[in-house]
Amino acid sequence: MMENVIEEPVAVTDLQSAIFFVLLLSVSIMLLRILGRSIDKSAPSANQSPDDSAPWDLSSVFLLFSFFLLGQLAIYTLAMLPSSEYMQDATATEIHQPILFIGLSLVNLVISTIAFYLHRARKVSQQNDVSFWLGTRGDARGALKLGVLTLLCWIPGHIGIAGLWSLFLENREVEIHSQESVQLLAQALQQHDWALIIPFFLYGIVMAPVAEEILFRGVLFRWLRGHWGLYAALAVSSIAFALVHDSIASWLPIAALGGVCAWLYHRSGQLLASVTTHAVFNASTMLLITFFQEEI
Repeated sequence: MMENVIEEPVAVTDLQSAIFFVLLLSVSIMLLRILGRSIDKSAPSANQSPDDSAPWDLSSVFLLFSFFLLGQLAIYTLAMLPSSEYMQDATATEIHQPILFIGLSLVNLVISTIAFYLHRARKVSQQNDVSFWLGTRGDARGALKLGVLTLLCWIPGHIGIAGLWSLFLENREVEIHSQESVQLLAQALQQHDWALIIPFFLYGIVMAPVAEEILFRGVLFRWLRGHWGLYAALAVSSIAFALVHDSIASWLPIAALGGVCAWLYHRSGQLLASVTTHAVFNASTMLLITFFQEEI
């Protein structure tokens, strides 16, 4: 009598995984190239201006980033101040998490407002009609659609980059932890802590994408593009964008996302398009956390 033989599943090697992730990345690159050609056909000169760095000078860049960094530091310091009511029963971070995200949202709102008025002042002085959000185009619906399409094209590439980066870190025996904000949201969802969930979603889906796209794409990338060239601007602004996030496990995927947003802004001239890509990416991430909170 023949015995039943149970075959064990074949383990996937790191090389096989890497090849799969590279293929995913290649798919996204191909899709983005196709999308880029369609952008060029619809508005070949959308991203061109007499001065690629206009309307930003070095003092404006320094002012906005100084306010961004100092504002975040001030809010984190405020959020960690001990409360006399809970000093012996809880940590400061547990007490002040809602205040943290409300404060960060306010800082980002102020930064966005300052940038808008700096742009408006330069626009008046130069007597041009370039829109802060739409560049030389006036099609807000088209910018929103373009932002969503860009993210859809990038999803396979994001999975590929994240997988390759995880393989690299694992082979270097680096401990991989998700971002603190991801863990925080998962915990808040499990506890139904709406006092934290609501400001977190407002910050993550609205205020952070708007302010970060203004700073890292609309200001830093544009200024660097005018002084250092396109590729240096892409690299430096993307690395800077990644470094303001707290987890080494997310640095390369976030830098790549920053590069895609910068590419989109360069091709379309529409800051609203890159804001949409960033916002929908964050919203999608939060949706995944909501459904898989227990596994984080």
